[in-house]
Parts: sequence; C-alpha cells; structure tokens
Amino acid sequence: MKDFTILNISLALIGGVSWFFFGKKSNQEKNESLSGELETIQLNISGMHCAGCAAAVEATLKMMDGIKEASVNFATSKGVFTFDPTKITKQQIVDKIKELGYDASFDLENFEKKS
Repeated sequence: MKDFTILNISLALIGGVSWFFFGKKSNQEKNESLSGELETIQLNISGMHCAGCAAAVEATLKMMDGIKEASVNFATSKGVFTFDPTKITKQQIVDKIKELGYDASFDLENFEKKS
C-alpha cells in the first residue's frame, strides 16, 4: 500500500511538472494563431520610475491576446508593440497601459516625461 501511494504521488508530480513546462501554449503557437497583417506602433509611456515598471508593462502586454511582440524601454520612455489589428486596437493597448497606472501617448514629438 505504501509503494502504491508513493507511485501515485510521483505520477501526479511528474504530470504537474510536465503540464507546467509542456502543456502551456507557447509563444510560437500564440504567434501562429495571429491572423493576417500585423501592425507596429510606438508609444511614449510616462510615469515609469524604474526598469521594473517597464518590465511589468512589457510582460502584461505580451500576455494580451493579439499582441505578438512588446518592448518597453525605461531610459527612453518608449514602447514598441506589434499586434494583430483584427484582435486588438491601438486604443486598447493605450487603455491597458493606463489601467496599469502609467500614461501612454501616440504623440512622439510633444511628450513630457513624468518619472
């Protein structure tokens, strides 16, 4: 009985670890599911105080459906996003950044950095 219990626990752990590493949808599969033409936008993002803020914005946007690539640079206060316009709009990207507590702007010339 003891051996049977150990075997069941071992199988459950192996199954859980396998699902964690192999069961999730990979970025490549996510990118393949994007349809048609992709668009790229560059936004000014203000209110970031450190590289961790930039990493948080980047990671959150990468998880959104329709975003293929996201890159946020704290030093320049800019973010570059490649997305599928049939799944997400530019305004939804801006709104998500604002929801995180930062300000985002399409206006690359008249931008005041607030950090």
